[in-house]
Amino acid sequence: MSQQQMPSASSSRWLSQRDTFGKENVEWEEYYGGNRNKVPNLTGSIQQFRQTICEAKMRAQHQGESVIEGLDVYDLTTDFPSKLKLRIYKPLSPEANGAVMIYFHGGGWAMGDLEGEDSTCRTLCVQIGLNIVSVDYRLAPENPHPAAIQDSITALRWVFQNSLTHGFDKSKIYVGGTSAGANLAAVLGQLYRSLGVCVRGQLLRAPVLCLSEPHYQRMGLKSMDQFADTPILNQPLMKQFLEWYQPYDQTDPTVSPLLFRRLDASPPCFIMICGRDPLRDEALAYADKLEEKGYSSSSQLCAFHYD
Repeated sequence: MSQQQMPSASSSRWLSQRDTFGKENVEWEEYYGGNRNKVPNLTGSIQQFRQTICEAKMRAQHQGESVIEGLDVYDLTTDFPSKLKLRIYKPLSPEANGAVMIYFHGGGWAMGDLEGEDSTCRTLCVQIGLNIVSVDYRLAPENPHPAAIQDSITALRWVFQNSLTHGFDKSKIYVGGTSAGANLAAVLGQLYRSLGVCVRGQLLRAPVLCLSEPHYQRMGLKSMDQFADTPILNQPLMKQFLEWYQPYDQTDPTVSPLLFRRLDASPPCFIMICGRDPLRDEALAYADKLEEKGYSSSSQLCAFHYD
């Protein structure tokens, strides 16, 4: 799919240009029209959801060429403060400088695992020269909010405390994720100072940033209704994910990072936004909010939500 670099903040605020970003992508429409059977149909129980998305992601990975050279990959499980499975990707390039990104997979906080983001993590590791720590956080509905947040904090602390052992530079820690995983990364991007850890930057791919419907309406965010029936992610699916995630308060900033009242020393943020995605407007509003506070952000536009 083609990608379009979004204009600089100096020329316009992101949200004011949402109609431009939501134009039909002819290339995608043609592809989708001939490949509807490849888009997973998520229905049934949580177990059926997980099986369907797992099969779809494995098919997608097998169709592409996975990066197998130029890196070392190994799994481990943390012992303290809680057990958490991690997958470590280490670049073999002599130019690698120890920078490390903690990465969280997507899946509506209820689906996904280390395998689903394996190709993405391998590519980031080799092409950018980043150490990647992929996190197998606990899933809802068996483990509702704030379990995933607690696991993300555990991962951040573990990387900081074990940097020397694994060849990481603890002054060059980044966070990133896809969709619900980007939600966890955005939360860490605001909490890190209270945890005594330095986070240098954020990579948010098609992020979930506001689950509070009243705030969505109050802030003039329209994409959830505008693209209520899009492929891959739609409004009914988001409601199902929210039901499984079970946050006590949808206005809690650890649920809806867009609602953090203060963005204290927010690290530079790169946001990948899908123009015809129900989540589009909250990402645009987040970029606006960061820049209004004087923090650096950059964005890139793609077609539909991906996970």
